[in-house]
Parts: sequence; C-alpha cells; structure tokens
Amino acid sequence: MVDMARQNQQVEVRMVSEYLLQNYAQYEYTMAVPLGSLPVELLATQGQAKTMGIMRPYRPEVDAMVVLPRFLLLVEAKVWNIINGLSKLPMYKSLVPITPELQGYMPREILMQLVVGWTNPNLERMARDAGVEVRVFCPAWLKEIVDKMHNYWGPEARAEREQKIAMREYFGVS
Repeated sequence: MVDMARQNQQVEVRMVSEYLLQNYAQYEYTMAVPLGSLPVELLATQGQAKTMGIMRPYRPEVDAMVVLPRFLLLVEAKVWNIINGLSKLPMYKSLVPITPELQGYMPREILMQLVVGWTNPNLERMARDAGVEVRVFCPAWLKEIVDKMHNYWGPEARAEREQKIAMREYFGVS
C-alpha cells in the first residue's frame, strides 16, 4: 500500500507542474504563490522584500497562478482532501487584491480552477456553485495512485489490513 500521507506534497506538486506545462506553457505562470497582505508594522521597520521573506511561512499559498491576457487564474491541485482544495480557492481569490506581489497584474478578473485526478457529480455541483472550474488531469503515474486510493476501502484492501493487524497481535508486535 502506498503511504499516501507522505507522498501528498510530491504528488500534488508534480501534478500541478505537469498540468501547467501541458495546458499553459505559452503563458506566464508561477507555482506556490503566497497570498494576502503584509503587516504594516513590519513593512515600516523591515521594508517590503524582507517582510515578504519573514512572513512567507505564515501566508496562505495557492498551488499556482497563471497570467492570462485578461485574467489571473488560481490553480489548486488535489489528489487527497479534494473538498479542502475546493473550499480554499474562493478564500484565496479574496486575498488576490491585497497581495503586494500581484498588484502589477491588476486589474484582471480572477478565475479559479481545481485540478483533480477524478471527479464526481457532487464535486462538480459544489464547484459550479462556488465559481470554480473542475479540471480532471490524470496521467498514468497518477492514475495508479488514484486507483490505490479508491481501492483502500474495498474488501480486498480491508481484509489485507485486518490480516496485518491480526499477525501483529499474534506476534506481539505493535
């Protein structure tokens, strides 16, 4: 079984990177874009460049931003916790107008895209109502991970986990 919790970052970073190359290579784009304002007190004492560095770990971060001729496109890629990604996008959108690094791209309308390895009607409905476009991107390497994730609660995988637990108990291993 793939340790999905430990792979999460690498998988989603690779996913968004390949997605951008395949779909937006002709446009300017940036990955891991910090969003939101900077503390005025810190700006006054440290200046903008240093404040951005200090505050980087504390600011929300969208997976990618694509600069289109009339739009800024916020992209969030999710393999796990897809609803979490969907719910973040409107919040991220609200921060774009107050993000100092993005002021040079304004005024532009802000679009939102959730990139997933699979979808379903409920996700599509929630996304539509939130103003988010869902895009399925599932190359072969990702399909294997998505399939394992979907099979995790299937009867074979459950039986395998139960067997491992039983064997651990039998041998006294925690």
